Amino acid sequence: MYNLGGSVYWNRKTFKKWFATRPINLKWMLLVILVFPMFAATWEMKKSSGFSPLQLLGLLVFAFAFMSIISKKTKAPNLFFLFYVFLFLLITNLLLVFFYEGSFSQFGDTIRTILPFLLFFYFRKHLNSVIDIEGFLITFLIASVFPISTLYYEILFNPIREVYNTASRGGGLRLSGFYADLFGYMSHLICGFICYCYFYIKYSKRKSKHFIFSNVGFLFVLLICLIGIYNLRHQASWAVSLILLSMFVYFIRKQVSAFQLFVFFIIALGVGGYFYTQIFETLFAKDIAVYEGGAKETAALNGRVYLWKKYYAFWENFNVLGQWIGAGFAQHEKSSVMMSGGMHNDYVRFFFSTGIIGILCYVSFLIYLIKKTLKTRIVEFKFLLLASVIVILMYSISALPLLASGALMYFVVAIASQINKNIV
Repeated sequence: MYNLGGSVYWNRKTFKKWFATRPINLKWMLLVILVFPMFAATWEMKKSSGFSPLQLLGLLVFAFAFMSIISKKTKAPNLFFLFYVFLFLLITNLLLVFFYEGSFSQFGDTIRTILPFLLFFYFRKHLNSVIDIEGFLITFLIASVFPISTLYYEILFNPIREVYNTASRGGGLRLSGFYADLFGYMSHLICGFICYCYFYIKYSKRKSKHFIFSNVGFLFVLLICLIGIYNLRHQASWAVSLILLSMFVYFIRKQVSAFQLFVFFIIALGVGGYFYTQIFETLFAKDIAVYEGGAKETAALNGRVYLWKKYYAFWENFNVLGQWIGAGFAQHEKSSVMMSGGMHNDYVRFFFSTGIIGILCYVSFLIYLIKKTLKTRIVEFKFLLLASVIVILMYSISALPLLASGALMYFVVAIASQINKNIV
């Protein structure tokens, strides 16, 4: 390793040496991160054969993560007690619904729902140094080359699949390439930008640095991300990217010269202004109509409010146990749907899955994550942790960052797992 002031200077030789010397319990996961974009591109095979290599990969990851956790002797610091209460309620309800449904499909849903939390404990035990965290970030950036290259092939040359938004969602072509949905691309745009910002902040005080960490290099990376996000036409991702950009400018304010800070501020202001004048009214047309009284309240968030109200009506008729500790205790035919990705909102999904007590525990844990993050002293790690928690918080409103978000789920879970550990 090349050391500069106690930190690792990463290059191709350094990364190869780091990767080769990792223990098997971590190396297999790094290989999963590298091949995940290719496996994610096989989702259509499910239609013809009943399952896809991506599902098989998910099962293997679940099994390997479980075995890696129980085989690891060292222990990480304990977490917020209410988080364990939430997990207990979630797993109990999943098992109750599985026994009630008794289907292979429900078995798959159970595995998918538990997997993010299993990975949380896996990464918590196997990412145990600054070098390993940074190596993980670089591994993720390498894995991003294939999906981002594919996205730009679609942008510059020809769409692989033509999927158009409805007029009420702004219209236009939405790119998803070989993937099941736009998160195949968005995972690497959003999380790749977070990785880049981490290293930019870390190397900001160095006099001699790579072109990619100059002002022009930053603008180049930002354009790659924003042009990609623009072509994916996704409301939540615009909100997330603008918050991340604003956070970056805030965190870098003391690390760079006054001129650089001014440049970053102008860039952030320009991006925000362009979004408001050229994109906001088109992309959020339906929500604006709801706000102005031109559409029903249930049309908000692309009709998701209607969906939540529909299933909330079922929840109101559940027994006391079903309402307070989870839909699985209601033994209702709609319990499975209410605990699935069909809710398009992780807060609603966990509310139905764990009841009033469970969702209060989950929200308390999110608050705990934020508090611990804000106490982190190293600037680049503080940004990395806070950015990952913000991604979870914001995407959870209209998407499923802890269920159906591709590589994004692996990334945010890996980083969030480092909360309250001494290394950060």
